[in-house]
Amino acid sequence: MSVDGLPPPADTTLDPTHELKNLLGVLMGVCESLGEGHDPNSEQAELARVGLTAAERAAKLVTRIQDAARARESQTASVVGLTPAPEGQGGTVLVVDDDPDLLKLITTAFARAGFKAYSARNGRLAVQLLKALKPDLMVTDIVMPEKEGIATIIEAKAVAPDMAVIAISGGGAYGRTGNFLQWAEELGADEVMAKPFPMSQLLTAARVVLDRRGRQSAARAAAG
Repeated sequence: MSVDGLPPPADTTLDPTHELKNLLGVLMGVCESLGEGHDPNSEQAELARVGLTAAERAAKLVTRIQDAARARESQTASVVGLTPAPEGQGGTVLVVDDDPDLLKLITTAFARAGFKAYSARNGRLAVQLLKALKPDLMVTDIVMPEKEGIATIIEAKAVAPDMAVIAISGGGAYGRTGNFLQWAEELGADEVMAKPFPMSQLLTAARVVLDRRGRQSAARAAAG
C-alpha cells in the first residue's frame, strides 16, 4: 500500500547498484577494445587484461550485493508501510524513523518478536496514524524532517495518553544525543535509548514499559 511519507516501491532505474553494474559493463567493453590489435605480451594488452579482470570481479560483487538487498526486502515486505505483521501476543507498535534501513530493521524485529508492527517515515504521518492504529507502543526517532521527535511525542501523548513511548536518537548532525533524549523523557517518553543499540535491548525495553503501563492501568481501574 502506498502511503504519503513512506518509501515508494523499489525502482531499479534509481538503484545505484544497477547503475554501477551498467557502468562496469561499459568498462569491460573498453578494456576489451584496448587489448585488441596489440601484441598479447605488450604492456597495454596486459593492463587491459588486468582492468577487465577487476571489472568482472566488481560486477560479481555488485550482483551479490543486489541479491542480499532483495533477500532483505523480501524479509521485510510484510511490515513496510501499513501492512501489519501476523497477529502476535506482543501488542501493537508504531515505529517512526526517517532512516528507511533502520525503520525496516526495527519494524521487522518487532514483527518477529510477536508484535503487530507498523511503520511511518516521519512524525507528521505518525500522529495522523495514531487514532486509526491505536498502538500500545510508539518507538520514535528524535531528529527527523517534517516533524521532529519531541513534537511528535507531545502530540502523540495528547492523542493517546495511555500509549507507551520509547525515544531513540543518535543525535543527528548536532551530536546532542543526551540532550535530545533527556528532553524526550521529560516530555513523556517512558524509556530513552541512544543509537546504536542491540535489537534485543530495544525489545526488552518495549516489554518492560508495556508491562509497567499495563500494571498502572490495572491499578487505576481497581482504584476507580
